[in-house]
Amino acid sequence: MSHITAITVQIKSLAALRAAVAEFGAEFIEGKTTYEWYGRTTGPVPAGLKAEELGKCSHVIRIPGVKYEIGVVHRPDGTYTLAYDSWGDGQGLLKKFGEGCGKLVQSYAVHTATMAAKAKGMLVRRQTQDNGAIKLVITQA
Repeated sequence: MSHITAITVQIKSLAALRAAVAEFGAEFIEGKTTYEWYGRTTGPVPAGLKAEELGKCSHVIRIPGVKYEIGVVHRPDGTYTLAYDSWGDGQGLLKKFGEGCGKLVQSYAVHTATMAAKAKGMLVRRQTQDNGAIKLVITQA
């Protein structure tokens, strides 16, 4: 059985995604065009993907010790989305990155904002809140 999920976030910066992936001790594999999953779906195909696209990608996110991977799928508008199989071995992805890969998406947003602020000469300080939220304090250099 297989359940493919596509994350609704639009990835615009691969550099920020690489940094987010590294923060979790995972690997970003540039140019790997297929991701590991069950191999066929038994449920609906996520919005924005076609059945023939499942398992195909431009890059891969791999967690050491987890069989299934996350595909970084290039979209026609130039952005990327994340696709993965959450069934069976895919549970290892959710343990690392949270439900819906929420922790990875949060880290991506933090790295995107940090890179943008630093590119404008700003100083960035990161504060992790008690509830796990991340607060960025951005000031003039």
